[in-house]
Amino acid sequence: MPLDVDTLRADTRGVRSVIHLNNAGSSLMPRTVTDTVVAHLRREEEIGGYEAAAEASGRSDRVYASLAQLIEADPAGIALMESGSSAWASVVSLLPLAGSRVLLGRTEYGSNVGILRRLARQRGLQLVVLEDDADGRVSVQHLQQELDLDDVGLVALTHVPMAGGLVNDAAAVGRLCRKAGVPFILDACQSVGQLPLDVAELKCDILVGTGRKFLRGPRGTAFVYLDSHVLEKVVPTPNDRRALFAPIQDEPPSARLLESREASIAARLGLGRASEYALELGIEDIRGRLQTLADGMRLHLADIRDVELYGRGKQGSGIVTFSVREKMAVQVKEHLAADGINLSTVPLPPLKPDAVLQETPATPSTAVRASVHCYNTEAEIDRLASALRRLVSRGN
Repeated sequence: MPLDVDTLRADTRGVRSVIHLNNAGSSLMPRTVTDTVVAHLRREEEIGGYEAAAEASGRSDRVYASLAQLIEADPAGIALMESGSSAWASVVSLLPLAGSRVLLGRTEYGSNVGILRRLARQRGLQLVVLEDDADGRVSVQHLQQELDLDDVGLVALTHVPMAGGLVNDAAAVGRLCRKAGVPFILDACQSVGQLPLDVAELKCDILVGTGRKFLRGPRGTAFVYLDSHVLEKVVPTPNDRRALFAPIQDEPPSARLLESREASIAARLGLGRASEYALELGIEDIRGRLQTLADGMRLHLADIRDVELYGRGKQGSGIVTFSVREKMAVQVKEHLAADGINLSTVPLPPLKPDAVLQETPATPSTAVRASVHCYNTEAEIDRLASALRRLVSRGN
């Protein structure tokens, strides 16, 4: 059933003042999410933070259930975190690796690569960057070749890279990793909220998601999922009361031991409401709407002189990356911001896979990223195209 765009826009206060095409950075929250956050903050103001948290304990528990439903997982495997990067780093740093080689994609998120480089130095690991296939996705064939060489301790993949718009075949990667008995961590920060996710189908042992992007939750919210067999191996450092008061050894482990006790309950409730809102709309319908808008944007931009689109083959996500000839990406972003259009700039992945691992990489090429959500309209994309034509027509 098609989404009611008028209702979506009525639910999104921000569309009254801006054309927001930076949803891969941080989406406009729907009214119900903002109201949830503010209502809890008001309650903290009225009765106190701990008291408000106790009063909302039932709703807090439902956050785990909602996120678990979103990715078809067991709620016991869900932990709430403050950012996707910190969640990814925390789990990988605690994970014991049975092999000395770590495989990662060429488009792995930069923060993740930095963590892996640090671990490689500390543990004597070898990092191997997987090649791309003809469409720019991670090469499943190369992955199989590296797994056949054995001694692989971990495979890391970003599901939807921050630039380009493609969707890696995470399920195919997961099947090969599961068959080889190698842990697989999936960075789903750009896919949660815009693509259907099923951890059983993906066969990922760890999945990390964030609230602020396509899920349309508050900033400062994220979550991590750990499969039960991985959860048993990850023992959190007792750095606050949550971990200090861990359950006794013969009780089933809970991912919540990874959490910090002193987190924003208001933000977590907002994350839960954002998850519920996405489920109410239907993730398949959201994906269809985003795909229609992104495909239409690519067609528009392809017709504009001096605009170059990035990405090979069918892209599959709501992200469109481009550049304007003889214009710096930041210049394009600022020009469009003056027209009330929000975009972002992103580094393009290096052409050579091994360059991903350089400690001091060359200054990366930067592109402009436009990312749509279901509340965006075809008329807003027309506005973007018109603004770019004006910029191109002005020349240098």
